[in-house]
Formats: sequence, C-alpha cells, structure tokens
Amino acid sequence: MTSKNLDNISSQPNFGAFLNLKTNNMKTNVAVLHLKSKDPQDVYNLADRVNTNLETNKLIFTNPNPTLAVFTAAIILLGANIRAKDGSKLKNVAIADQTDVVYDMLKLLLVYVNGVAAGDETMILLSGFDCNNEAVNHGVPARAVINRIEDGSVPCSAKIFMSTLDNADRYKVEISTTPNDPESWKTVIDFGGVSRLEIRDLVYGQKIYIRVSAGNTHGWGTPSEPVAFLPR
Repeated sequence: MTSKNLDNISSQPNFGAFLNLKTNNMKTNVAVLHLKSKDPQDVYNLADRVNTNLETNKLIFTNPNPTLAVFTAAIILLGANIRAKDGSKLKNVAIADQTDVVYDMLKLLLVYVNGVAAGDETMILLSGFDCNNEAVNHGVPARAVINRIEDGSVPCSAKIFMSTLDNADRYKVEISTTPNDPESWKTVIDFGGVSRLEIRDLVYGQKIYIRVSAGNTHGWGTPSEPVAFLPR
C-alpha cells in the first residue's frame, strides 16, 4: 500500500459525501471518525480500538483493507514512537509521520466498514467506529488516583500504590520534572498491571512528579493528579 493510493482514495470527490451520507427522507447510518485533530495519542487509541474490534468480529469483517496484520504493525510502531518521545525534532517527525500512516489506514477501514455494514448501526458499532454524529461511550476508565508512593525494591526506584479501577486492564505511568509543561511528560510504564507499578533507574536526589492513567482497549482515562517523589 502506497501513500499515493491512500491519497487517491481520500481525495475522491465522493469520499466526504460518503462519510456524511444523508437523504432528505431518512438518516442513513454511517461509520465516522470522531477525531477533532490528528493528535498522535488520540489516533493511536482509536486505531487500537478499531483493530481490537475488527479482530474480535472477523467473521463479520472478513477482508479488511488494509489487512489486520498491516494495520496492527502500523499501530505498534506508532505506539513505540509515542513512548520513545523525548522532545527531539527527529522523534517528533517520526511520530507525526507514523500518525499520518495510521490515520490514512483508518480512513480506508472506514470505507470498508461502511461497505460491509450497509447502514446497519449494530455492525458499525461492532467495528469500533462511532456511528453518524453521535459519539458512543466506549467505557474508558475513570480518572486514576494515586494512594501513595514509596521507595521501590532497589535504590532510586519508586513503588506506586493505587486502587484498581472498573473497566481498566492496563495502567500507564508518566514522569516529569516540570509537571506544568504538557510536553515534558515521559511514559516509563505502558500496559502495566496495578500491582506492578514500580519505576527504576531514577536520578538520585532529583525531584520528579509521577502520574498514572488507567486504560483499556477503548483508550486511556484522565491522568491522576501528579505526585512529587524524591529518589534516594
């Protein structure tokens, strides 16, 4: 699949009309992209949800374009690029480029799902996409709350204690030395279990701030309030 092919499909005159299909007499159900912008994390979350749903319902969605293998590989690479973000221009460009790749694949899958569903709302929702202009609550976990942070099992480590949240099957830990700067947060644990939230290799005596987000296949909930910690 080339970027030229993706551009040709998304630039076709009837592409936008297809995504917002309506008639004067009735409203036709169509799958839509509920993304306000191409924020890398938002694109990743939606792609992960759609990928999981298409795999779960592969007896319905038998021949997706792109294939789930190709789509999964693109999502994994985007996730890896997001986790490796360090503020450098090179990595920011890599994230932006891979976000475009995954976003274009989502547009292709949107066309595919609409073709298979043929206006059936249930089938559209089974794909992981939202239907028409009514966003569906897919059960993202509530805001995480850190109960306490203690010294970890080795020097310069931190053990995070928190309660399990409903609908959460993964937890993400981020750290920052400048918590008021949104771009400064670095992911140090992704897809962690609530009982295994320990971060290591911290800088001795350097005050850091830690926050945790709870997630599931539908995305990540709101991060917790940052908690200060001094490694020793």
